[in-house]
Amino acid sequence: MSKPTNRFSKRRVVLSALALVAALGLWYAFRPEKLFVNKKVNEPAPATLGQLTPLYTGSFHTDARDTSGRATVYRQPNGSLLLTLSNFSTANEAGVTVILVDGSSMGNSQQFTPGDSNHRDIGEIKTGQAEQNYALPADVDFNRFNTVAVYSAGLHSVFGTAKLDAF
Repeated sequence: MSKPTNRFSKRRVVLSALALVAALGLWYAFRPEKLFVNKKVNEPAPATLGQLTPLYTGSFHTDARDTSGRATVYRQPNGSLLLTLSNFSTANEAGVTVILVDGSSMGNSQQFTPGDSNHRDIGEIKTGQAEQNYALPADVDFNRFNTVAVYSAGLHSVFGTAKLDAF
């Protein structure tokens, strides 16, 4: 006489649970909804916009990903520097940062490592679209670091660049 098979055997339950955990882990790692959802942030211009002195500006052009907008460096009344990205748009991916680089020697597949001296890290982009403001270090040498780059460390790729020219 044969033993009846149970549809919900322990082995089947364990394998189903493992498959569910694996599926959730893959979803969390790759976040496929980010392909369709693009968070927008519109930071207001600094309240002292009329008192800001524009120093450098440049328009973004596309390198590895569609990137557009304008980067402008301002000196605030207290002497600090501010980088504003206006009408900004780029790929909405995790780990994308804004950096200042020497634009005369860069390509779209260049790699920048933390702590090296050939770039200045400004911070992670707040979103792939809209107006954004970033405080800049007071000791930036714009004769050397004359280009704003949108860089993905995970892809080792420059999404777009804006060459800064004197205002």
